[in-house]
Amino acid sequence: IRKYVTIVSLEQCQRYKDDFNAEYEEYRNLHGEVEKITESFRRLGEQRKSLTPGSEAYQVKKDKTVKVVFHHRRII
Repeated sequence: IRKYVTIVSLEQCQRYKDDFNAEYEEYRNLHGEVEKITESFRRLGEQRKSLTPGSEAYQVKKDKTVKVVFHHRRII
């Protein structure tokens, strides 16, 4: 299903631009949130790599990662 077909008029072009502009800010906001979440997981993963699996510190970091996942699931 294609929402947009080949542009054949200036009016149609303007409608496409208006649609894009109406949704672009929301896209940028969502993109920013995804970037923050990605960076958070990257940092948690790097921190966990330096810990010994099975250690208390490892388990604490793992639990924090799970909490972050559930927090972000509620947002998304």
